[in-house]
Amino acid sequence: DVQAQFDAPGTLYYDNPALDYPTPPEGIETREAMMGDIVHLPEGGAQLNVDIQAAAPVERVDIFNGRDLIETIRPYTQEDLGGRIRVHWEGAEYRGRFRQVIWDGTAHVQDNEIVRAEAFNFFNPEKVLEQTSSTALKWMSLTTGNFGGFDMWVKDAWGGTLKIETPLVQCGVPLEEIGLEDEMFDKSGLLPRFLKIFRLPDENPHRKVSFQRKIDLRDDRDNAIYIRLTQEDGTRAWTSPIYVCRTI
Repeated sequence: DVQAQFDAPGTLYYDNPALDYPTPPEGIETREAMMGDIVHLPEGGAQLNVDIQAAAPVERVDIFNGRDLIETIRPYTQEDLGGRIRVHWEGAEYRGRFRQVIWDGTAHVQDNEIVRAEAFNFFNPEKVLEQTSSTALKWMSLTTGNFGGFDMWVKDAWGGTLKIETPLVQCGVPLEEIGLEDEMFDKSGLLPRFLKIFRLPDENPHRKVSFQRKIDLRDDRDNAIYIRLTQEDGTRAWTSPIYVCRTI
């Protein structure tokens, strides 16, 4: 559930007030809004109230205003992290045919051991993740705007170095530098294409997430406020925006 509360009265419209109707749509006074609502708020601030009950552990929740990422919220902290490393790749070459990005690759750890590994969003049955030794993985994967990757549990949570080789990204990262925030390797072209590495708790129990956030509203354009939920199993969900405008 996603709702907004306002500290000044606004006007809620059931039709877009910016469109040229024969008769302008009428609004009603409000101090709150839900997904899909259009609110004219000439002044005052907004608070976003979010309550999530997910089908799988929550990896992160992103808050957006239009295309701008406002904040990323995780239900766990740096102190909760363990020996599980997530490697995530995502993107497309361009819109339309032949948009696929090939992510076939290998991972090696130096001065450490891989205890086990699990893939997510490997949709093609012939494209799999394999552990070839105690220190190496290989896989075949592609994306067409979606994302995939794997989790890797290592014997020494903070020791050694992880090396990744794919056609698009080649990188090496000391495990002691992999934490809560994404280690990003951006190879975007016409569309986003990137690989990121970050750390997760060994076991993530968080399927329920609730929070409140103050939202800074833009005066120069409409504010389309929404969230994107990412679950550990590779599922993503977006809410419909709450539209808040300073002028109409």
